[in-house]
Amino acid sequence: MKRMILITITSLICLLVGCWDQSLLINKKFVNGVSFDLTDEDKILGTVRALTIQNKGGGLFDVKDEIVEATRPALTGIQLDLNNKLPGQIDASKAYVILIGQELAKNGIHPFLDIFYRNKNAYVASRVVITKGKASELLALEPETSPIAFVILKGLLSAEISSKIPKETVFTAWTKIVDPGQDIVLPSIDKDKSNKIIIGGINLFDGDKFTGISLTGKDSSLLLLLMNRLEKVSEIALYLDKKRGASFYVTSLKRDLKVKVNKSTNKIISKVNLKLHITLVNYSNNPNKNINPNENINIDKLNKEISAELTKQAKVVTDSLIEANCDALGVGRKLASTHPDLWKKLKWKKEYKNVQFETKVKVIIDKTGSVF
Repeated sequence: MKRMILITITSLICLLVGCWDQSLLINKKFVNGVSFDLTDEDKILGTVRALTIQNKGGGLFDVKDEIVEATRPALTGIQLDLNNKLPGQIDASKAYVILIGQELAKNGIHPFLDIFYRNKNAYVASRVVITKGKASELLALEPETSPIAFVILKGLLSAEISSKIPKETVFTAWTKIVDPGQDIVLPSIDKDKSNKIIIGGINLFDGDKFTGISLTGKDSSLLLLLMNRLEKVSEIALYLDKKRGASFYVTSLKRDLKVKVNKSTNKIISKVNLKLHITLVNYSNNPNKNINPNENINIDKLNKEISAELTKQAKVVTDSLIEANCDALGVGRKLASTHPDLWKKLKWKKEYKNVQFETKVKVIIDKTGSVF
């Protein structure tokens, strides 16, 4: 009797292990990178970088890093074509990066996020990036170490920590695109002549469409600060005049965004006050002046000079946002919460270009280290 019970339990365990919905590794193509481009014939080029696992027998497996492309007049059917070109079933649950070419992004990125966002097995933490050239060309690069998707992801993570680019995933990008009170901005990547990945710059969007306007260098870093998106630090270098410059780390910030409406004209005014605490890394004084190296620098004066220069640069950034019709700061969302009746009457996409920005940046130097 005991023997019969033991045989029955063992049989049930075997049945459970062999459940009908199990997914075998040898039947999978693990996609670690996906790209979409617009071809010269106005078709959609879809590209995947996949790790294919094949059973060689005897407990041995052969792993290959392959790249496959498919072209269709529209997005529909591309996944089927890609599936037919590789053995096994595509598994995009670990697609770490989704690259979209700039030309295609100008037509709208919503459909390309949709296929990942609505898939129950999709990896919604996948990074969404816009490429300056063809996205497929970047995905086809052959680095000496890891697969290119991992190289790109590592670079993105590093740039996010230093607040050079925004951290945007499938999930966060989707939620911003469907939010009428805020527009999305996405990081930009490119390659140099030696096929090394270059990460930096921010692309401005109007709805889900890339506007063709990008910010780089200190402008992109300052935009993130105005958006209240400081990660660990933000490094900025700027000139105070023709002979003097300063570079520093922003270690903390406080942003105050207020939206006011002129009752007589209905003019919308967005006031942004930004308070930055910084650590001075480098300060280059005028080399033409005979200055004693032991002379104390007037910190209060330097605070005011850096504040004035950043305030001036902030206007350049907000002017770019207006030109791109990109509400990256979420003025619409703020307006909707403070003036709901007016918000309901407005056609925000048409009204946003008339918003008047009043931006002020105040800097406080907390540390100077060995600078002086």
